[in-house]
Amino acid sequence: MLSKEEKLARLKLARTDSIGASKFWELIGAYGNGENVLKNLPRILKNTSICSNDKISQEIFNMKSMGARFVFWEDELYPPLLRNIPDPPPILSFLGNKDRVLSFYKKNLISVVGARNASIHADKLCRTICQDLSANDVIIVSGLARGIDSSAHLGSLENGTIGISACGINIVYPQENKKLYERIIGNSGIFSEMPFDTPPQPQLFPRRNRIIAGMSYGTAVIEAAEQSGSLITAKMALDYNRDVFAVPGFPLDPRSVGCNKLLKEGAILIQNAQDILEHLENKKIIPMLENNVPARISEQDLEKTGEKILSSLNSAPITIDELISCIKVSPREVLTVLLELELTGKVIRLHGQRVCLALNG
Repeated sequence: MLSKEEKLARLKLARTDSIGASKFWELIGAYGNGENVLKNLPRILKNTSICSNDKISQEIFNMKSMGARFVFWEDELYPPLLRNIPDPPPILSFLGNKDRVLSFYKKNLISVVGARNASIHADKLCRTICQDLSANDVIIVSGLARGIDSSAHLGSLENGTIGISACGINIVYPQENKKLYERIIGNSGIFSEMPFDTPPQPQLFPRRNRIIAGMSYGTAVIEAAEQSGSLITAKMALDYNRDVFAVPGFPLDPRSVGCNKLLKEGAILIQNAQDILEHLENKKIIPMLENNVPARISEQDLEKTGEKILSSLNSAPITIDELISCIKVSPREVLTVLLELELTGKVIRLHGQRVCLALNG
C-alpha cells in the first residue's frame, strides 16, 4: 500500500504537464518513489513547473464531491492486465461500483470497438455478440463512444461492462450517451486516465485506446474504416500480445476495409460469440506486480556519472551498451543519468538504443 504522502507525490508528478506515462515510470524506477522524484525534479527540469498543491487539492475535492476515487498502480482496483503494458497509466480515476468491478477481474475481459457510424446490421450483431459473451461470464470493455461502443455496452450492461473515457471522469462524451454513462456507473464502472474536467480532445483518444486494449485478453473489431481509432486499438492489442478478433464485411463498404485488412494480417475471424469463447479456453495472462524497489543512487554518484557520460559522448551516436562498457558504471546508474540528460536536452536518445550529444549540449 502507498502512503498518503506518496499518493500525493505521484498525483503531482502525473499532473505535471511535461511528464507522460513513460517518463513517469522511468523517473519512479530511477528514484524509487514519487517523493524522491519530486525532490529531484527541479534540478532535472529547471524550466518545468510542477503541478501546484492548490490544483491537486481542487481535483481531490472535486473527485470526492462526485463519489469518484483515484486508483493507483498498486491498488486492487487497478485493472490487473493493464499492469503488463509498457506504459500503464500511473493513476486512473474511477466512478462506479468498486466491489462489482473487482468481481469482474475474476472473469475474462474482452474489448469491443468499431465504427461510430456503424451500419444497422453491425449494431445488431454487436449487441448479440456482447449479450452472448456477457451471458457466458465475459466482461465487455469499450470506449463509451457512439456506434459500436454504445452497442457493446448496451448489449452487456445487465451482466456488467466497463467504460473507458478519453475525458475527465466527470465529462460525458458524447452527450447523447448520458443515460448510458449513468447506467454503467450504477451497474459497473468507468475509468479515465485524464484529470478531472478534461474536455474531449483528438490526441486523448489514442491514449484511451491503449487502456481499452491493455486491460483485456483480446480486442474484437466490428466495422472499421481503413484509417480509424479501432485499428489503432487492434494494433496496440497485438503489441501487448493479446488476441485480435474481426468481423468480415462487404468489400465495397468503407466501414469494412479495416476489419478485412485485419483478417488478411492474421486476425481471428468471428461471426458470433462462440468464435471468441473458443479462443478464451485455457487463455491466461499473468498480471505482474513488482514490489521490490532498488536502493536509491546518491546525488554525488549521479553527478560523477553525468560528467563521465558527457565527456564520453559527441555528435556521433553510440549504443548504450558501448557507453556502459566505456565508462564502466552500472547499467542502472547510466540509464538513470541518461534520463536526466535527455530531459534537460543535453543528450538525444535514438532508435536502436543509441545516444549522442545534443547539438546545443
